[in-house]
Amino acid sequence: IHPALIRAPRPIQSLKTMAAKKKPVKPKVATKGGGGGATVMAKKVSSNGNGNGSNSSSSSSNANAVPLLPTVIMAAIAFLGGVLTPPSLHVARSVGVDPARNVSSNNAMPAASSFALPSYLPCSSHLDEYLHNAPVPGLHVICVEPVYLDDNGKASAYPPSSDMSRVLSEANTLRFTFYKGSHASPIRRRIKIAGSKNGGIASISWQEVSVKFVEELGLASTGPKQQPWAAFTATGERIAGEIDDLVRGDVTKVGSNAHIMTTIGASGMIVIAQGGNWRWPGVRAGFRRTVELAPPPPRNLGDDKDDDSQPSVEAPREARNVTIQTLSLQPLVLSIEGFLTDSECDYIANKASPSMKYSSVSLKDADVGKAASNWRTSQSAFLSADNDPILREIEHRTQSLTRVPRSHQEYVQVLRYGKGEKYDAHHDYFDPAAYQSDRNTLQLIQFGKKNRFATVFWYLTDVHDGGHTVFPRAGGLPPVHDHTDCTRGLKVQPQKGKVIIFYSLDAAGTLDPLSLHGACPVLGEEDVKWAANKWIWNAPMGYVRE
Repeated sequence: IHPALIRAPRPIQSLKTMAAKKKPVKPKVATKGGGGGATVMAKKVSSNGNGNGSNSSSSSSNANAVPLLPTVIMAAIAFLGGVLTPPSLHVARSVGVDPARNVSSNNAMPAASSFALPSYLPCSSHLDEYLHNAPVPGLHVICVEPVYLDDNGKASAYPPSSDMSRVLSEANTLRFTFYKGSHASPIRRRIKIAGSKNGGIASISWQEVSVKFVEELGLASTGPKQQPWAAFTATGERIAGEIDDLVRGDVTKVGSNAHIMTTIGASGMIVIAQGGNWRWPGVRAGFRRTVELAPPPPRNLGDDKDDDSQPSVEAPREARNVTIQTLSLQPLVLSIEGFLTDSECDYIANKASPSMKYSSVSLKDADVGKAASNWRTSQSAFLSADNDPILREIEHRTQSLTRVPRSHQEYVQVLRYGKGEKYDAHHDYFDPAAYQSDRNTLQLIQFGKKNRFATVFWYLTDVHDGGHTVFPRAGGLPPVHDHTDCTRGLKVQPQKGKVIIFYSLDAAGTLDPLSLHGACPVLGEEDVKWAANKWIWNAPMGYVRE
Protein backbone atom coordinates (compact mmCIF):
# COMPACT_ATOMS: atom_id res chain seq x y z
CA ILE A 1 0.00 0.00 0.00
CA HIS A 2 1.69 3.11 -1.12
CA PRO A 3 1.51 5.92 1.50
CA ALA A 4 1.38 8.54 -1.25
CA LEU A 5 -2.06 7.27 -2.27
CA ILE A 6 -3.56 7.69 1.20
CA ARG A 7 -5.08 11.16 1.54
CA ALA A 8 -6.76 12.89 4.41
CA PRO A 9 -10.45 13.54 3.70
CA ARG A 10 -11.35 16.99 2.46
CA PRO A 11 -14.76 18.46 1.63
CA ILE A 12 -15.32 18.30 -2.12
CA GLN A 13 -18.20 17.74 -4.47
CA SER A 14 -19.07 14.05 -4.35
CA LEU A 15 -18.66 11.81 -7.36
CA LYS A 16 -22.30 10.86 -7.13
CA THR A 17 -23.23 14.55 -7.48
CA MET A 18 -20.84 14.87 -10.39
CA ALA A 19 -22.41 11.84 -12.00
CA ALA A 20 -25.85 13.37 -11.63
CA LYS A 21 -24.75 16.64 -13.20
CA LYS A 22 -22.81 15.04 -16.05
CA LYS A 23 -24.63 15.16 -19.38
CA PRO A 24 -25.27 11.70 -20.81
CA VAL A 25 -23.28 10.75 -23.88
CA LYS A 26 -25.36 9.52 -26.78
CA PRO A 27 -23.79 6.25 -27.88
CA LYS A 28 -22.97 5.50 -31.48
CA VAL A 29 -24.55 2.47 -33.08
CA ALA A 30 -22.31 -0.50 -32.41
CA THR A 31 -20.82 -2.16 -35.47
CA LYS A 32 -21.03 -5.87 -36.09
CA GLY A 33 -18.64 -7.97 -34.04
CA GLY A 34 -17.07 -5.11 -32.13
CA GLY A 35 -19.44 -4.29 -29.33
CA GLY A 36 -18.24 -0.72 -29.69
CA GLY A 37 -19.91 2.61 -29.26
CA ALA A 38 -19.18 6.04 -27.88
CA THR A 39 -16.67 6.84 -25.14
CA VAL A 40 -18.89 4.99 -22.63
CA MET A 41 -21.27 2.20 -23.58
CA ALA A 42 -22.97 -0.25 -21.25
CA LYS A 43 -24.65 -3.58 -21.81
CA LYS A 44 -25.78 -6.64 -19.88
CA VAL A 45 -23.77 -9.80 -20.40
CA SER A 46 -24.05 -13.40 -19.31
CA SER A 47 -20.68 -14.80 -20.33
CA ASN A 48 -17.61 -15.60 -18.23
CA GLY A 49 -15.41 -13.13 -16.38
CA ASN A 50 -13.41 -11.63 -19.24
CA GLY A 51 -16.50 -11.65 -21.43
CA ASN A 52 -15.60 -10.97 -25.03
CA GLY A 53 -19.24 -10.75 -26.05
CA SER A 54 -20.26 -8.30 -28.75
CA ASN A 55 -23.18 -6.21 -29.89
CA SER A 56 -24.29 -6.28 -33.48
CA SER A 57 -26.54 -4.05 -35.51
CA SER A 58 -27.75 -4.11 -39.08
CA SER A 59 -27.61 -1.20 -41.47
CA SER A 60 -28.79 -0.66 -45.00
CA SER A 61 -26.56 -1.00 -48.02
CA ASN A 62 -26.79 2.75 -48.60
CA ALA A 63 -25.31 3.41 -45.18
CA ASN A 64 -22.39 1.12 -46.01
CA ALA A 65 -21.67 2.61 -49.41
CA VAL A 66 -18.23 4.27 -49.73
CA PRO A 67 -17.43 6.95 -52.35
CA LEU A 68 -14.92 5.79 -54.99
CA LEU A 69 -12.33 8.61 -54.79
CA PRO A 70 -11.71 8.42 -51.01
CA THR A 71 -11.43 4.66 -51.34
CA VAL A 72 -8.69 4.97 -53.96
CA ILE A 73 -6.80 7.52 -51.83
CA MET A 74 -7.05 5.30 -48.71
CA ALA A 75 -5.81 2.29 -50.68
CA ALA A 76 -2.78 4.24 -51.87
CA ILE A 77 -1.99 5.37 -48.33
CA ALA A 78 -2.33 1.81 -47.06
CA PHE A 79 0.02 0.57 -49.81
CA LEU A 80 2.67 3.16 -48.97
CA GLY A 81 2.30 2.38 -45.27
CA GLY A 82 2.87 -1.30 -45.96
CA VAL A 83 6.03 -0.55 -47.88
CA LEU A 84 7.50 1.90 -45.44
CA THR A 85 6.57 0.34 -42.09
CA PRO A 86 6.42 -3.46 -42.27
CA PRO A 87 7.57 -3.94 -38.63
CA SER A 88 4.59 -1.93 -37.35
CA LEU A 89 2.24 -4.01 -39.46
CA HIS A 90 3.74 -7.22 -38.07
CA VAL A 91 3.26 -6.12 -34.47
CA ALA A 92 -0.30 -4.98 -35.07
CA ARG A 93 -1.28 -8.21 -36.78
CA SER A 94 0.12 -10.25 -33.89
CA VAL A 95 -2.42 -8.74 -31.48
CA GLY A 96 -5.24 -8.34 -33.97
CA VAL A 97 -5.30 -4.55 -33.82
CA ASP A 98 -5.75 -1.85 -36.44
CA PRO A 99 -2.27 -1.53 -38.06
CA ALA A 100 -2.80 2.02 -39.30
CA ARG A 101 -2.49 3.72 -35.90
CA ASN A 102 0.68 5.31 -34.54
CA VAL A 103 0.90 4.27 -30.90
CA SER A 104 3.75 6.60 -30.02
CA SER A 105 2.41 9.85 -31.41
CA ASN A 106 1.23 11.20 -28.04
CA ASN A 107 4.39 12.22 -26.22
CA ALA A 108 2.47 13.67 -23.28
CA MET A 109 1.61 10.20 -21.97
CA PRO A 110 4.33 8.26 -20.09
CA ALA A 111 5.29 4.75 -21.10
CA ALA A 112 3.79 1.99 -18.99
CA SER A 113 7.33 1.03 -18.06
CA SER A 114 7.53 4.31 -16.07
CA PHE A 115 5.57 2.60 -13.27
CA ALA A 116 5.94 -0.62 -11.30
CA LEU A 117 3.07 -2.71 -12.64
CA PRO A 118 0.91 -4.71 -10.19
CA SER A 119 0.44 -8.46 -10.28
CA TYR A 120 -1.74 -9.41 -13.24
CA LEU A 121 -4.73 -11.51 -12.13
CA PRO A 122 -7.08 -11.96 -15.08
CA CYS A 123 -10.69 -12.82 -14.37
CA SER A 124 -10.47 -15.75 -16.78
CA SER A 125 -8.41 -17.71 -14.24
CA HIS A 126 -8.93 -15.98 -10.86
CA LEU A 127 -12.54 -14.82 -10.68
CA ASP A 128 -13.68 -17.73 -8.51
CA GLU A 129 -11.20 -16.59 -5.83
CA TYR A 130 -13.19 -13.37 -5.32
CA LEU A 131 -16.87 -14.07 -5.93
CA HIS A 132 -19.42 -15.25 -3.35
CA ASN A 133 -22.65 -17.24 -3.64
CA ALA A 134 -24.54 -14.41 -1.94
CA PRO A 135 -23.96 -10.64 -2.35
CA VAL A 136 -21.50 -9.01 0.05
CA PRO A 137 -22.66 -5.44 0.75
CA GLY A 138 -20.00 -2.87 -0.10
CA LEU A 139 -17.52 -5.27 -1.76
CA HIS A 140 -17.44 -5.17 -5.56
CA VAL A 141 -15.30 -6.94 -8.15
CA ILE A 142 -14.54 -5.45 -11.56
CA CYS A 143 -12.87 -7.31 -14.42
CA VAL A 144 -10.60 -5.04 -16.46
CA GLU A 145 -9.60 -5.67 -20.07
CA PRO A 146 -7.53 -3.30 -22.24
CA VAL A 147 -8.78 -3.15 -25.85
CA TYR A 148 -8.17 -1.04 -28.93
CA LEU A 149 -11.28 0.75 -30.18
CA ASP A 150 -11.07 1.87 -33.81
CA ASP A 151 -12.96 4.71 -35.51
CA ASN A 152 -15.81 2.36 -36.38
CA GLY A 153 -16.29 1.30 -32.77
CA LYS A 154 -14.77 -2.13 -33.29
CA ALA A 155 -12.94 -3.41 -30.22
CA SER A 156 -9.84 -5.56 -30.63
CA ALA A 157 -8.69 -7.52 -27.59
CA TYR A 158 -5.19 -8.70 -26.73
CA PRO A 159 -4.14 -12.30 -26.02
CA PRO A 160 -3.39 -13.03 -22.33
CA SER A 161 0.24 -13.73 -23.24
CA SER A 162 0.83 -10.22 -24.59
CA ASP A 163 3.51 -8.00 -23.08
CA MET A 164 1.59 -5.82 -20.63
CA SER A 165 3.72 -2.69 -21.08
CA ARG A 166 3.12 -2.76 -24.83
CA VAL A 167 -0.59 -3.50 -24.39
CA LEU A 168 -1.01 -0.49 -22.08
CA SER A 169 0.74 1.74 -24.61
CA GLU A 170 -1.24 0.51 -27.61
CA ALA A 171 -4.71 0.02 -26.15
CA ASN A 172 -6.92 3.11 -25.87
CA THR A 173 -9.96 1.69 -24.07
CA LEU A 174 -10.73 -0.29 -20.93
CA ARG A 175 -13.61 -2.75 -20.87
CA PHE A 176 -15.09 -3.17 -17.37
CA THR A 177 -17.32 -6.02 -16.24
CA PHE A 178 -19.04 -5.38 -12.90
CA TYR A 179 -19.83 -7.94 -10.21
CA LYS A 180 -21.80 -5.87 -7.75
CA GLY A 181 -21.55 -7.21 -4.21
CA SER A 182 -18.82 -9.60 -5.48
CA HIS A 183 -21.75 -11.85 -6.30
CA ALA A 184 -21.36 -14.80 -8.67
CA SER A 185 -24.45 -13.78 -10.60
CA PRO A 186 -24.93 -14.86 -14.25
CA ILE A 187 -26.07 -11.33 -15.14
CA ARG A 188 -23.71 -8.39 -14.80
CA ARG A 189 -22.99 -5.03 -16.37
CA ARG A 190 -20.25 -4.21 -18.85
CA ILE A 191 -19.08 -0.81 -20.10
CA LYS A 192 -16.21 0.59 -22.16
CA ILE A 193 -14.37 3.81 -21.37
CA ALA A 194 -11.96 5.24 -23.93
CA GLY A 195 -9.06 7.67 -23.83
CA SER A 196 -7.42 9.43 -26.74
CA LYS A 197 -6.98 7.28 -29.85
CA ASN A 198 -3.19 6.98 -29.64
CA GLY A 199 -2.59 7.97 -26.02
CA GLY A 200 -2.63 4.54 -24.46
CA ILE A 201 -4.47 3.52 -21.28
CA ALA A 202 -2.79 6.39 -19.41
CA SER A 203 -4.89 8.86 -21.41
CA ILE A 204 -8.18 7.56 -19.96
CA SER A 205 -9.64 9.91 -17.35
CA TRP A 206 -9.75 8.56 -13.78
CA GLN A 207 -12.43 11.14 -13.02
CA GLU A 208 -14.65 9.72 -15.76
CA VAL A 209 -13.94 6.16 -14.64
CA SER A 210 -14.72 6.92 -11.00
CA VAL A 211 -18.00 8.57 -11.95
CA LYS A 212 -19.01 5.45 -13.85
CA PHE A 213 -18.04 3.28 -10.86
CA VAL A 214 -20.39 5.33 -8.69
CA GLU A 215 -23.22 4.99 -11.21
CA GLU A 216 -22.80 1.28 -11.88
CA LEU A 217 -22.21 0.15 -8.29
CA GLY A 218 -24.39 2.66 -6.45
CA LEU A 219 -21.47 3.82 -4.30
CA ALA A 220 -22.37 6.15 -1.44
CA SER A 221 -20.49 9.43 -1.07
CA THR A 222 -18.37 10.20 1.96
CA GLY A 223 -20.41 11.80 4.71
CA PRO A 224 -20.76 12.31 8.47
CA LYS A 225 -20.81 8.53 9.07
CA GLN A 226 -19.29 7.25 5.83
CA GLN A 227 -15.62 6.89 4.93
CA PRO A 228 -14.75 7.50 1.25
CA TRP A 229 -14.73 4.43 -0.97
CA ALA A 230 -11.49 3.19 -2.53
CA ALA A 231 -10.25 0.98 -5.39
CA PHE A 232 -7.67 -1.77 -4.89
CA THR A 233 -5.77 -4.26 -6.98
CA ALA A 234 -6.84 -7.88 -6.51
CA THR A 235 -3.93 -8.35 -4.09
CA GLY A 236 -5.02 -5.45 -1.86
CA GLU A 237 -2.77 -2.62 -3.04
CA ARG A 238 -4.65 0.66 -2.81
CA ILE A 239 -4.94 2.38 -6.19
CA ALA A 240 -7.05 5.48 -5.52
CA GLY A 241 -10.10 6.64 -3.62
CA GLU A 242 -13.17 8.81 -3.87
CA ILE A 243 -11.59 12.04 -2.63
CA ASP A 244 -7.91 11.53 -3.43
CA ASP A 245 -6.17 14.54 -4.97
CA LEU A 246 -4.59 13.75 -8.32
CA VAL A 247 -0.88 14.48 -8.59
CA ARG A 248 -0.66 17.06 -11.37
CA GLY A 249 2.20 18.31 -13.47
CA ASP A 250 4.44 15.25 -13.53
CA VAL A 251 2.48 12.41 -15.13
CA THR A 252 5.15 9.86 -14.15
CA LYS A 253 4.51 10.24 -10.41
CA VAL A 254 2.53 7.88 -8.20
CA GLY A 255 -0.96 9.30 -7.75
CA SER A 256 -1.13 10.93 -11.18
CA ASN A 257 -3.96 10.11 -13.58
CA ALA A 258 -1.51 8.16 -15.74
CA HIS A 259 -0.31 6.08 -12.76
CA ILE A 260 -3.85 5.30 -11.57
CA MET A 261 -5.13 4.25 -14.99
CA THR A 262 -1.98 2.28 -15.84
CA THR A 263 -2.33 0.35 -12.56
CA ILE A 264 -6.02 -0.36 -13.21
CA GLY A 265 -5.33 -1.43 -16.78
CA ALA A 266 -2.50 -3.78 -15.76
CA SER A 267 -4.39 -5.44 -12.88
CA GLY A 268 -6.81 -7.65 -14.80
CA MET A 269 -9.21 -7.35 -11.87
CA ILE A 270 -9.81 -4.69 -9.23
CA VAL A 271 -11.86 -4.57 -6.03
CA ILE A 272 -13.95 -1.63 -4.82
CA ALA A 273 -14.53 -1.31 -1.05
CA GLN A 274 -17.34 1.05 -0.13
CA GLY A 275 -15.90 1.38 3.38
CA GLY A 276 -12.52 2.50 2.00
CA ASN A 277 -10.38 -0.29 3.51
CA TRP A 278 -9.25 -3.59 2.09
CA ARG A 279 -10.61 -6.85 3.44
CA TRP A 280 -9.85 -10.24 2.00
CA PRO A 281 -12.84 -11.75 0.17
CA GLY A 282 -13.91 -14.75 2.22
CA VAL A 283 -15.54 -16.56 -0.75
CA ARG A 284 -16.79 -19.52 1.35
CA ALA A 285 -16.05 -21.28 4.63
CA GLY A 286 -12.93 -23.40 4.22
CA PHE A 287 -11.58 -21.35 1.31
CA ARG A 288 -7.79 -20.96 1.37
CA ARG A 289 -5.59 -18.43 -0.42
CA THR A 290 -1.85 -17.89 -0.30
CA VAL A 291 -0.68 -14.29 -0.04
CA GLU A 292 2.72 -12.68 0.04
CA LEU A 293 3.84 -10.70 3.08
CA ALA A 294 6.24 -7.89 2.27
CA PRO A 295 9.58 -7.97 4.08
CA PRO A 296 9.96 -5.43 6.91
CA PRO A 297 12.08 -2.34 6.39
CA PRO A 298 15.77 -3.05 7.16
CA ARG A 299 16.67 -2.38 10.78
CA ASN A 300 19.07 0.46 11.57
CA LEU A 301 21.94 -1.23 13.38
CA GLY A 302 23.66 2.01 14.33
CA ASP A 303 26.92 3.45 13.07
CA ASP A 304 30.07 1.73 14.27
CA LYS A 305 32.61 4.53 14.49
CA ASP A 306 35.51 2.17 15.14
CA ASP A 307 34.87 -0.33 12.37
CA ASP A 308 33.72 0.99 9.00
CA SER A 309 33.42 -2.59 7.70
CA GLN A 310 30.27 -3.16 9.76
CA PRO A 311 27.04 -2.10 8.00
CA SER A 312 24.79 0.41 9.74
CA VAL A 313 21.65 -1.09 8.16
CA GLU A 314 20.91 -4.81 7.96
CA ALA A 315 20.62 -6.53 4.60
CA PRO A 316 17.09 -6.58 3.13
CA ARG A 317 15.10 -9.70 3.88
CA GLU A 318 12.92 -11.63 1.48
CA ALA A 319 9.14 -11.65 1.33
CA ARG A 320 7.36 -14.76 2.58
CA ASN A 321 4.02 -16.42 1.92
CA VAL A 322 1.25 -17.33 4.34
CA THR A 323 -2.06 -19.11 3.80
CA ILE A 324 -5.30 -17.43 4.82
CA GLN A 325 -8.23 -19.75 5.58
CA THR A 326 -11.84 -18.57 5.84
CA LEU A 327 -13.47 -19.81 9.04
CA SER A 328 -16.70 -17.85 8.70
CA LEU A 329 -18.37 -15.43 6.27
CA GLN A 330 -20.86 -14.00 8.79
CA PRO A 331 -18.96 -12.45 10.45
CA LEU A 332 -15.84 -12.65 8.30
CA VAL A 333 -13.25 -14.58 10.33
CA LEU A 334 -9.90 -15.57 8.78
CA SER A 335 -7.16 -17.79 10.21
CA ILE A 336 -3.42 -17.69 9.50
CA GLU A 337 -1.09 -20.30 11.00
CA GLY A 338 2.59 -19.61 11.63
CA PHE A 339 2.21 -15.84 11.47
CA LEU A 340 4.39 -15.44 14.58
CA THR A 341 7.46 -17.48 15.49
CA ASP A 342 7.71 -19.21 18.88
CA SER A 343 10.47 -16.81 19.91
CA GLU A 344 8.32 -13.79 18.99
CA CYS A 345 5.42 -15.16 21.05
CA ASP A 346 7.67 -15.67 24.07
CA TYR A 347 9.23 -12.22 23.64
CA ILE A 348 5.85 -10.46 23.66
CA ALA A 349 4.62 -12.31 26.75
CA ASN A 350 7.86 -11.76 28.65
CA LYS A 351 7.98 -8.06 27.83
CA ALA A 352 4.39 -7.47 28.92
CA SER A 353 4.52 -9.63 32.05
CA PRO A 354 5.77 -6.94 34.51
CA SER A 355 3.06 -4.50 33.39
CA MET A 356 0.03 -6.82 33.49
CA LYS A 357 -3.01 -5.50 35.38
CA TYR A 358 -6.61 -6.63 35.59
CA SER A 359 -8.37 -5.47 32.46
CA SER A 360 -10.82 -2.61 32.16
CA VAL A 361 -13.67 -2.08 29.69
CA SER A 362 -15.31 0.94 28.06
CA LEU A 363 -18.66 1.09 29.81
CA LYS A 364 -21.81 1.74 27.81
CA ASP A 365 -24.37 4.19 29.16
CA ALA A 366 -26.44 1.33 30.57
CA ASP A 367 -23.45 -0.14 32.46
CA VAL A 368 -21.95 2.96 34.09
CA GLY A 369 -20.99 2.22 37.70
CA LYS A 370 -20.56 -1.52 37.23
CA ALA A 371 -17.24 -3.32 37.75
CA ALA A 372 -15.34 -4.55 34.70
CA SER A 373 -15.04 -7.96 36.38
CA ASN A 374 -18.76 -8.48 35.70
CA TRP A 375 -17.71 -9.30 32.13
CA ARG A 376 -13.93 -9.52 32.02
CA THR A 377 -11.49 -11.19 34.42
CA SER A 378 -8.31 -11.28 32.37
CA GLN A 379 -5.12 -9.25 32.84
CA SER A 380 -3.75 -6.99 30.13
CA ALA A 381 -1.09 -4.44 29.20
CA PHE A 382 -0.45 -2.22 26.20
CA LEU A 383 2.94 -2.18 24.47
CA SER A 384 4.29 0.46 22.12
CA ALA A 385 6.62 -0.54 19.29
CA ASP A 386 8.66 2.66 19.65
CA ASN A 387 12.34 1.72 20.00
CA ASP A 388 11.41 -1.97 19.80
CA PRO A 389 12.53 -3.48 16.48
CA ILE A 390 10.78 -6.80 17.11
CA LEU A 391 7.36 -5.25 17.78
CA ARG A 392 7.85 -2.79 14.93
CA GLU A 393 8.58 -5.66 12.56
CA ILE A 394 5.38 -7.41 13.66
CA GLU A 395 3.44 -4.18 13.10
CA HIS A 396 4.74 -4.06 9.53
CA ARG A 397 3.85 -7.73 9.08
CA THR A 398 0.33 -7.03 10.36
CA GLN A 399 0.03 -4.14 7.92
CA SER A 400 1.11 -6.40 5.06
CA LEU A 401 -1.30 -9.14 6.10
CA THR A 402 -4.35 -6.86 6.38
CA ARG A 403 -3.31 -4.40 3.63
CA VAL A 404 -4.35 -1.59 6.00
CA PRO A 405 -1.70 1.05 6.88
CA ARG A 406 0.10 0.99 10.24
CA SER A 407 -1.30 4.45 10.96
CA HIS A 408 -4.69 2.76 11.51
CA GLN A 409 -3.35 0.47 14.26
CA GLU A 410 -3.60 0.86 18.03
CA TYR A 411 -0.82 -0.25 20.35
CA VAL A 412 -0.65 -3.99 20.83
CA GLN A 413 -2.73 -5.22 23.77
CA VAL A 414 -1.27 -8.29 25.54
CA LEU A 415 -3.69 -10.55 27.44
CA ARG A 416 -3.27 -13.23 30.13
CA TYR A 417 -6.03 -15.65 31.15
CA GLY A 418 -5.49 -18.01 34.08
CA LYS A 419 -7.74 -20.90 35.06
CA GLY A 420 -11.41 -19.82 35.05
CA GLU A 421 -10.69 -16.37 33.61
CA LYS A 422 -12.75 -15.18 30.63
CA TYR A 423 -14.25 -12.26 28.73
CA ASP A 424 -17.97 -12.47 27.98
CA ALA A 425 -19.23 -11.92 24.44
CA HIS A 426 -18.91 -8.30 23.30
CA HIS A 427 -18.22 -6.14 20.26
CA ASP A 428 -14.92 -4.39 19.56
CA TYR A 429 -16.62 -1.49 17.78
CA PHE A 430 -18.17 1.50 19.54
CA ASP A 431 -21.86 1.88 18.75
CA PRO A 432 -22.57 5.63 18.99
CA ALA A 433 -26.09 4.89 20.22
CA ALA A 434 -24.66 3.14 23.30
CA TYR A 435 -22.31 6.00 24.27
CA GLN A 436 -24.52 9.07 24.05
CA SER A 437 -23.47 10.16 27.54
CA ASP A 438 -19.76 9.57 26.90
CA ARG A 439 -18.54 12.66 25.10
CA ASN A 440 -14.92 11.46 24.93
CA THR A 441 -15.86 8.24 23.15
CA LEU A 442 -18.16 10.06 20.75
CA GLN A 443 -15.39 12.47 19.83
CA LEU A 444 -12.90 9.61 19.44
CA ILE A 445 -15.17 7.93 16.88
CA GLN A 446 -16.20 11.25 15.31
CA PHE A 447 -19.81 10.44 16.22
CA GLY A 448 -19.76 7.30 14.07
CA LYS A 449 -17.48 8.05 11.11
CA LYS A 450 -14.43 6.42 12.72
CA ASN A 451 -14.46 3.02 14.37
CA ARG A 452 -12.54 -0.17 14.90
CA PHE A 453 -12.60 -1.93 11.55
CA ALA A 454 -10.83 -5.22 12.27
CA THR A 455 -9.11 -7.14 15.06
CA VAL A 456 -5.94 -9.15 14.45
CA PHE A 457 -5.78 -11.59 17.37
CA TRP A 458 -2.47 -13.34 18.12
CA TYR A 459 -2.26 -16.60 20.09
CA LEU A 460 0.99 -16.65 22.09
CA THR A 461 0.52 -20.06 23.76
CA ASP A 462 -1.27 -23.34 23.19
CA VAL A 463 -4.27 -24.01 25.43
CA HIS A 464 -5.35 -27.62 25.73
CA ASP A 465 -8.62 -27.22 27.63
CA GLY A 466 -10.90 -24.21 27.15
CA GLY A 467 -9.75 -20.71 26.30
CA HIS A 468 -11.44 -20.69 22.88
CA THR A 469 -12.39 -17.52 21.05
CA VAL A 470 -16.12 -17.85 20.44
CA PHE A 471 -18.34 -16.14 17.86
CA PRO A 472 -21.86 -16.95 19.10
CA ARG A 473 -23.65 -15.41 16.09
CA ALA A 474 -21.46 -16.99 13.38
CA GLY A 475 -23.45 -18.01 10.33
CA GLY A 476 -26.15 -15.43 11.08
CA LEU A 477 -27.41 -16.98 14.32
CA PRO A 478 -29.99 -14.90 16.24
CA PRO A 479 -29.02 -12.49 19.05
CA VAL A 480 -27.77 -14.06 22.27
CA HIS A 481 -29.39 -13.74 25.68
CA ASP A 482 -26.57 -15.29 27.68
CA HIS A 483 -23.25 -13.62 26.88
CA THR A 484 -21.36 -16.24 28.89
CA ASP A 485 -22.55 -19.09 26.66
CA CYS A 486 -19.64 -20.83 24.90
CA THR A 487 -21.66 -23.67 23.40
CA ARG A 488 -22.94 -22.05 20.20
CA GLY A 489 -21.44 -20.56 17.05
CA LEU A 490 -17.82 -20.73 15.89
CA LYS A 491 -15.08 -21.65 18.39
CA VAL A 492 -11.38 -21.14 17.62
CA GLN A 493 -8.85 -23.01 19.75
CA PRO A 494 -5.66 -21.14 20.73
CA GLN A 495 -2.58 -22.34 18.86
CA LYS A 496 0.82 -20.76 19.44
CA GLY A 497 1.87 -18.54 16.53
CA LYS A 498 -1.57 -18.54 14.86
CA VAL A 499 -3.55 -15.35 14.32
CA ILE A 500 -7.14 -14.74 13.35
CA ILE A 501 -8.60 -11.65 11.72
CA PHE A 502 -12.23 -10.75 12.33
CA TYR A 503 -13.98 -7.66 11.03
CA SER A 504 -16.14 -5.45 13.23
CA LEU A 505 -17.34 -3.44 10.23
CA ASP A 506 -18.62 -4.91 6.99
CA ALA A 507 -17.18 -3.97 3.60
CA ALA A 508 -19.56 -1.01 3.39
CA GLY A 509 -18.18 0.38 6.66
CA THR A 510 -21.30 -0.44 8.68
CA LEU A 511 -21.26 -1.95 12.19
CA ASP A 512 -21.56 -5.73 11.97
CA PRO A 513 -23.54 -7.08 14.96
CA LEU A 514 -22.56 -10.63 13.96
CA SER A 515 -18.96 -9.83 15.01
CA LEU A 516 -19.96 -10.49 18.63
CA HIS A 517 -17.17 -12.55 20.22
CA GLY A 518 -15.82 -13.61 23.60
CA ALA A 519 -13.02 -15.45 25.38
CA CYS A 520 -14.20 -18.72 26.91
CA PRO A 521 -12.86 -19.64 30.39
CA VAL A 522 -9.54 -21.49 30.58
CA LEU A 523 -10.31 -24.90 32.11
CA GLY A 524 -7.00 -26.75 32.35
CA GLU A 525 -5.19 -26.72 35.69
CA GLU A 526 -1.83 -26.13 34.05
CA ASP A 527 -3.04 -23.97 31.15
CA VAL A 528 -2.34 -20.24 30.91
CA LYS A 529 -3.62 -18.46 27.84
CA TRP A 530 -1.35 -15.69 26.59
CA ALA A 531 -2.67 -13.70 23.64
CA ALA A 532 -2.40 -10.27 22.08
CA ASN A 533 -4.35 -8.21 19.63
CA LYS A 534 -4.07 -5.30 17.26
CA TRP A 535 -7.19 -3.20 16.81
CA ILE A 536 -7.24 -1.65 13.36
CA TRP A 537 -9.40 1.39 12.65
CA ASN A 538 -11.06 2.50 9.44
CA ALA A 539 -8.99 5.72 9.41
CA PRO A 540 -5.61 6.92 10.75
CA MET A 541 -5.64 7.30 14.54
CA GLY A 542 -2.21 8.59 15.56
CA TYR A 543 -1.23 5.76 17.90
CA VAL A 544 1.38 4.29 15.56
CA ARG A 545 3.72 6.53 13.62
CA GLU A 546 4.50 5.69 10.00
